[in-house]
Amino acid sequence: MRFRVSSWLVVFSTIVLAACGGGRGNSAVPPPAPPDAPVGLLKLASPQELEASLKAGLVQVADENTNRQLEGGDLALSAPVSDNFTGTYTQEANVDEFDTVRYNGTHLFVANNVFTYCCFAALEDAPIIDDGGTAEASIRILRTTPSVPDAAEVGNIGLPEGVSVQGMYTYENFLIVLTSQFFYGGYGAPWADVALWAPTTSGFRIYDIRDPEMPALTHTASFDGLFVESRRIGNFVYIISRYTPYFDDIILPAQSDTDAAANQDALDTKSLADMLPTVTINDTVTSLIAPDACYVLTDGTTKYPVLTSITTIPIDNPAGFSTTCFNDEAYGVYVADGAMYLTQPNYDFENDRNFTKVHKFRFVGSRTRYAGSVEIPGVVWRGGQSDFRMNEFDGVLRVITSEWRSDEVDFVDHTLFTVTESTTAPELTILGELPNDTYPEEIGKLNESLYGVRFLAERAYVVTFQQIDPLYVIDLEDPANPRIAGELEVTGVSDFLHPVSEALLFGLGTSETGAIKLELFNVEDISAPVSLGRIDLGGRGSYSEATYNRHAFTYRADPDAAGTGTDRFTIPAHVTRDDDSWFLAESGLYLFEIRDKNTPSQASLNAVGSIVKVPATDDSWAEWVNRSRAYLHDDSVLYVRDSEVWAAAWLDGTVANGPF
Repeated sequence: MRFRVSSWLVVFSTIVLAACGGGRGNSAVPPPAPPDAPVGLLKLASPQELEASLKAGLVQVADENTNRQLEGGDLALSAPVSDNFTGTYTQEANVDEFDTVRYNGTHLFVANNVFTYCCFAALEDAPIIDDGGTAEASIRILRTTPSVPDAAEVGNIGLPEGVSVQGMYTYENFLIVLTSQFFYGGYGAPWADVALWAPTTSGFRIYDIRDPEMPALTHTASFDGLFVESRRIGNFVYIISRYTPYFDDIILPAQSDTDAAANQDALDTKSLADMLPTVTINDTVTSLIAPDACYVLTDGTTKYPVLTSITTIPIDNPAGFSTTCFNDEAYGVYVADGAMYLTQPNYDFENDRNFTKVHKFRFVGSRTRYAGSVEIPGVVWRGGQSDFRMNEFDGVLRVITSEWRSDEVDFVDHTLFTVTESTTAPELTILGELPNDTYPEEIGKLNESLYGVRFLAERAYVVTFQQIDPLYVIDLEDPANPRIAGELEVTGVSDFLHPVSEALLFGLGTSETGAIKLELFNVEDISAPVSLGRIDLGGRGSYSEATYNRHAFTYRADPDAAGTGTDRFTIPAHVTRDDDSWFLAESGLYLFEIRDKNTPSQASLNAVGSIVKVPATDDSWAEWVNRSRAYLHDDSVLYVRDSEVWAAAWLDGTVANGPF
């Protein structure tokens, strides 16, 4: 299947040409909001308002295109289901995150690394999406025997043609598979621009896995829209998606006033039902959106006829779903235990400023309720692991933004904001910020970019970098007046931060020589953080998937509070020679321990070994690994490399059984 991604933009251009060239215009379009209207969302009073909003978006985006043509938390570990094995690493302990590999303590579920990728090819002025899947997608089911250690494939779930797995959850007796027409992988956020993507479908499939070796499909669903993000809390799966109406009875492109008038006539015949996404669950078709659960921007800044939806799906009763929507884009998503925050970056090039809209939705039973919005200076960068820059604690949102300016001396500033929810109205207000009048010290030196960020209770850990790596410890005990409590300068940079305890922090990133850097910090005294030592892997060009995908990082805290104080963790790595040759030496899963963590001043970072090391050959770079996952179960390690699985004993990691 091939289609033009930007066709709907051409549609909108033809519509506005009709309006500008003597067409009838749209009497249902509301007047724009005053320029000083505060950012926020307003509950729709009637379905007609939603219809008017979508049609206004059609005209607005057409105007924009025409002008262009004319002018040129909590301590979050691995979220284990049980104390003796790890699950998927998550940002928040009680908020599960979808992944293409899941482990429930007895069985591994591995989505085969066969996807329908989205590929661009230049053709005239519009990109093309090519549905190029060539192999059957499926989910492998492997029974594990950690005591041996061993694994064996005992089942396989075949998936229909044209269905790609975005990720999965396991919950009690269910396997929930999130699907879409295309797989966006780790690049979903920047590729999901509303100006790029044509209509597509997403969905989910739910299997009863009481007998994991004979899974039974109980529900299958498909809905109109682009998959953006998802989380699971208890029995509820939340799916964020985005939808833009598309009509195939528009003349593309309009070559004359007659064509433009015909396009306007076509738009005038569209009802609200024509412009809303539908969902099909077990062959029953219904609307994904109820207009009385939708909101519109109060400041009238939306540029596209787009709907962002938050759909709440009860796993044990998917037909009882509910959806809340609003008429704007959303690229950033952060989910706390009781609320969801959606962010949208905006750029004002005329005034040399950038800012971010933040919308909060609170979870109330099986529904989401709008709680307020705020606009904050700077950008919460989208994609990757930028959601670590947001955190809710005791009802207060803490968020760090970066603001770029045309300043040769210092082109970027980083600011920490604390945001609170009003108790009298659905609105958010800025409570405090850093730097501030009392504590004017900036976060980062001149021109330093923001890297690793992690919040833990009343602290924030922030890493900036240009030539050195300043680690900042920020005191958030008074959210109205945050302050930098301590700072440590070390070489290299940490992209990913993991709180080992209240007194210890682990950092993973890149050394000053280009090696993989692992470093342990003592932050017991927040005014004087100290490095307890580091380990460098390989030379220039070495990298680990765990630096940009937390699901590749596996951590198991000492399950015995009165034990030895030894934690275990793994990272996958591609390691080059320890020189400047950039030649791959080996790749595999590397094992580490943090010992004596109960005595922070004596804690140490230790390399234990590695498993499934693939030695270098003359053609090593061709052996590309798209996905690495690991799970620790008692004293065993399960390692997933793409779709193959190995099992090894922790204390004898050099000997691994597999691949399975």
